[in-house]
Amino acid sequence: MTASKVLFDTWAWWEVLQGSADGAALRRRYLDERGFHVLTAAITLGELSAKLSSEGAPDSVPLTISSVRNASMIVDLTGELAVEAGLLRTRLRKRAKSASLADGIVLATARQQGARLISVDRAFAGEPDVSSR
Repeated sequence: MTASKVLFDTWAWWEVLQGSADGAALRRRYLDERGFHVLTAAITLGELSAKLSSEGAPDSVPLTISSVRNASMIVDLTGELAVEAGLLRTRLRKRAKSASLADGIVLATARQQGARLISVDRAFAGEPDVSSR
């Protein structure tokens, strides 16, 4: 049996790491159960680091990043992904003006890996390979 691939975006990891109700549900469904291979786009590590730092918790960055690395496979940004991300960002911005290049990178990474993206970001609304759960 082949594991289903999912890619957690920054929101998903933040919820898991904070232990919120959404995070607990994500943990139970994808991290605690067999049958899922969890991936993380490398840019998500930067976004988590920036969020922790901006919230006054830079000392927690190493442990947080270590936790994400231990629970998932990190997918590095390549030139091919970067180009695809730029194209995706332009398309995503037609629906959500707030869509960022990071959003494009995350979606391009999920698609390259054949993974379902787990996100509630409205920039991804309507994308067939994105789920909030």
